[in-house]
Amino acid sequence: MKRIAVALGLACCGSTWAQIPDIRVRLDATISYIMQPHTTPLVNFYDVMGRPSILGLSFFTDQGFRVNVTEKLQHIPGDAGNDLFDEYYIEDENIWRVGKQYLPFGGGHVLHESAVAVRGDTNLIVEGLPVTMAFCDSGNGLDYGLIGRLGSTVGVSAAVGRNFGTAGTSLTDVRRPEDAPGKGHGWKQVFGLDASKRFLGHWSLRAEAVSFRYGETSSDRDTAVLDVGLSLDPKRSESTTLAWSQIAPDHHNYWRLGGSYAMSRNVTFEPMIRFRGDSLFQVVAQVRIRI
Repeated sequence: MKRIAVALGLACCGSTWAQIPDIRVRLDATISYIMQPHTTPLVNFYDVMGRPSILGLSFFTDQGFRVNVTEKLQHIPGDAGNDLFDEYYIEDENIWRVGKQYLPFGGGHVLHESAVAVRGDTNLIVEGLPVTMAFCDSGNGLDYGLIGRLGSTVGVSAAVGRNFGTAGTSLTDVRRPEDAPGKGHGWKQVFGLDASKRFLGHWSLRAEAVSFRYGETSSDRDTAVLDVGLSLDPKRSESTTLAWSQIAPDHHNYWRLGGSYAMSRNVTFEPMIRFRGDSLFQVVAQVRIRI
């Protein structure tokens, strides 16, 4: 029903076009080769942190609205949603957005989920801080409720509803994308604090702390995740990141060292090595193609 409503909305906008819009086609594909102890190496069309490979198109209507549609090239096994579309929405940029989209929470490093939602963006009158709020409803057993973020370089976020944290794109700093709990799981309340700072020209530091409360099932325990990353990007086509994550109450520590290095104008090599405590977790070789 929600997809039909979005499609009808796009069709209504399309009915008033005076001319054929300028359609832009985009490919953002990652081929990952992942080696893990005691398992067969994996080749995926999504990256080790759950970012999907996508093929999409976007265009502007005569009214100035932007339409964006992207399709995943591969579904993450075990992911809660079985929709091959990563996003499909219409928006008045920086004002509102309607359709399937990534929800506004933190820096997008811990809770990072695409859901059918209505979103609004504004600024506080007094302090001028940006505020983004969304109401999402992806169906039974999937993301439902209110979610939003207040702030810029320092932000606070909250999500209240049902089934947050089920996607293979979430919590990938402390679990594999394939280990997402699936439909009907997740948490009813999520609260977060995030901050980022750029210094000395080429260095950046970011940190995010997220608390997941009131699980949908007995296996969805109250959980807290802390993720900290330090990056060096001496030039636009090159970056290296060292990150540390911890999950409570287990207090397991995860370390990862990775980067992005240009091989050509549209191709980057993105290696990564991950540790869980003192043990090797994953060795990753990825090639990302963006056209």
